[in-house]
Amino acid sequence: MPQFSTASALSQRTRSLLPRELATWWTISLLLSAVEGGLVGVLVKNAYAGVASQLWVNTAVALVSGAPAFANLLSLGFAAYAQGRDKVRLMSWMMVGCGLCLAVMGFSPVSPAGLLLLTVSMIVVRILWSGIVTLRASVWRTNFERRERAIVTGRVITLAGVIIGGGSGAIGLLLDDSNRHFHWLYPALALAGMAAAWVYSGTAVRRRRRTLQQERDSAGGIRIRDLFGIFTQDREFGRYLTVMMIFGSGNLMLMAPLIIVLNEHFELSRFTQVLMTSTIPLLLVSASVPLWARLLGGQHILQYRARQSWAFVFALGCFALAAAIGQVWLLWAGSAALGIAFGGAALGWNLGHNDYSTEATSALYMGAHVTLTGLRGLVMPLLGVAIYQGLSSVNPDFGRYALIVPFLLSAAGAIWFVLLAARQRRLEGGDGK
Repeated sequence: MPQFSTASALSQRTRSLLPRELATWWTISLLLSAVEGGLVGVLVKNAYAGVASQLWVNTAVALVSGAPAFANLLSLGFAAYAQGRDKVRLMSWMMVGCGLCLAVMGFSPVSPAGLLLLTVSMIVVRILWSGIVTLRASVWRTNFERRERAIVTGRVITLAGVIIGGGSGAIGLLLDDSNRHFHWLYPALALAGMAAAWVYSGTAVRRRRRTLQQERDSAGGIRIRDLFGIFTQDREFGRYLTVMMIFGSGNLMLMAPLIIVLNEHFELSRFTQVLMTSTIPLLLVSASVPLWARLLGGQHILQYRARQSWAFVFALGCFALAAAIGQVWLLWAGSAALGIAFGGAALGWNLGHNDYSTEATSALYMGAHVTLTGLRGLVMPLLGVAIYQGLSSVNPDFGRYALIVPFLLSAAGAIWFVLLAARQRRLEGGDGK
């Protein structure tokens, strides 16, 4: 794990670049706090209830809560477009775009047309952010040595997580006073995108001209057929992605029906809904990552997933049981467990492919993983809402049992990870390394 206090481990050049990096990402975190999937889902469900049909409102909840995940579908497209282009300039303009879209969200009227405008703007913000993160990795790879990237990443992510989590909670508190506060709050937070763009536009990129020329001269690139060809070329990684598809589907299906259940069956305050779906999980992600890092150690990703995945099973089980028996305290337990589980998932998601790929194929393997994550993020929230709507059409009280489905998917994936881990130990002589 990154050692956040080891400034002496950084080169003089990196120390000179770091203040601008931190200022940029901590500033734009204020904007990101307003577009967390759980927060915007709660906003949509509460502010637009009764304005449009229940089906359309719930579908919008699915789209905005799934947007952070399914925006990944376009990350490879951003990477391809940026080849040979000034990435700092592109990222700065995308930050401006994020700010403009957030302002549009704030100006969206409380009407069916306003709901559509807000939903589309939220999706565009998350797509632009996925592009920013994709290009940021390229700039960091150029500017920072490998040993320095962990330190820089750790400093950025740790405090950014606190800002986003705390910011979403503050927004939830304001929404608890009135749904209409987002009309002035979102345009105000849009200024963070503009400020971040202004700060970041002055970032220097090491060997900029030579790197851009090398990219222009390169005929390489990742194609969709290459991504899915992995399933036949590397069957072990294909098995891993297959189980991730099932396991991850449960995690990404959860949020949309959970927001609806919290609103329609528990009738919790808007602030409480935001705490459960955004603030608490986000804050516990950063707090739990060091603990998961010790568990990961040097073991194979399958051995890690065979243990870490049960944190999600516990979290989703708490939510499903809480909905079934109407116990609010189980919702709090599920929210805390979900944040801890996501802390472990962050490590697995970023590092898992390395146990199958080589240095040369790392981007291809991660691309396959990212693409499938985006596909799950697009389909699963909508499917979760469809299940909720279907059960509610039979009996209005049955909708709350929709949370059982993501729990079952997560449990099935966890069991399959245990079986794959046992198989992997047998194949490698029982040491699991």
